[in-house]
Amino acid sequence: MIAALEGQASSPNPPGLPPIARVYFALEALDSMRMPAYAGSAWRGLLGHSLRRTVCVTRQPTCHGCLLIGTCAYSVFFESPACNTELAGRYTVLPHPFVLDVDAHPERDVPAGADLRLGLNLIGPAIDLLPYLIQAVKVAGERGIGRAGGRFELRALYAEQSLGSNDWQCVYDVQSGAYRKVVGAAPQAPKARPDALRLELPTPLRIKRQGHFVGPAAFVPGDLLRSLISRLSMLAELYGGTTDPEYWKSLADAAVDVRLAAANLTWSDWTRFSSRQRTSMEMGGLIGEILLDGPGLAAFWPALWVGQWTHVGKGSSFGLGKYRLGQAGGEDSLRETPTP
Repeated sequence: MIAALEGQASSPNPPGLPPIARVYFALEALDSMRMPAYAGSAWRGLLGHSLRRTVCVTRQPTCHGCLLIGTCAYSVFFESPACNTELAGRYTVLPHPFVLDVDAHPERDVPAGADLRLGLNLIGPAIDLLPYLIQAVKVAGERGIGRAGGRFELRALYAEQSLGSNDWQCVYDVQSGAYRKVVGAAPQAPKARPDALRLELPTPLRIKRQGHFVGPAAFVPGDLLRSLISRLSMLAELYGGTTDPEYWKSLADAAVDVRLAAANLTWSDWTRFSSRQRTSMEMGGLIGEILLDGPGLAAFWPALWVGQWTHVGKGSSFGLGKYRLGQAGGEDSLRETPTP
């Protein structure tokens, strides 16, 4: 939490948001490995392949047309649009119920015996499917990650006891095999009416305006805030069960009263290879820091707080669009929210 902002009057939390749970897998490298510059894509691809291999019973080459697509653990994680035909007809892209939380600047050369950590933020129905993920991570370790296929072993799974608390406890131990069910909770922002907030953007933020990605010189707060409204409202509709259009409209109205007080942004290029599309894809975006203030900021505080764990913009399931909130107490003063 941001301690300096607690204990004041609170703004209402976003309505109907699904529960969120943060977990991380404690791993040990069995081989020396060379990790990609940004490992989010590699981890996502490895998890998807291993989960499908673990749970698919039909062995169809694609999920399209499968009778089990609405109940299969793989489809819940990676085929979200297909699981909800009503929403899929209204949106071209629907958010998946998970976000990778990986180090933006990991050690590239990992020796055998070194510890690895794979973080995941799980949303709504994905939380109850954690046992499937545990098995998928075990299978993934046998296959290995990176071009050389460096193998690893799962040692334990840890879960944060309450969102943003940084209180991590073991919920699964490989040696004993004991698993304690993780129960997510609807996110509740700390009571606060911040006059200004600093946002650190460690992974590329990819947001569009009028069909084009926003660069450092053109960025305005409304770009981030409108993208956040869109993401949270879709998560509420898809995974939370309830939503309030008037609340989201009120936030959109408040966005014009949020000001960009300062910015230190650059464009970070990142290229990944899509095995599904068999082509390289450009995934660059904004990184750096921004300072927000203005009378509309108090209304946005709960949504901005929650968005730290849902991420924002395109490529969020890869871990892109991550941001951390901090108190803006001066040019060099930044109190970060806890991260694993």
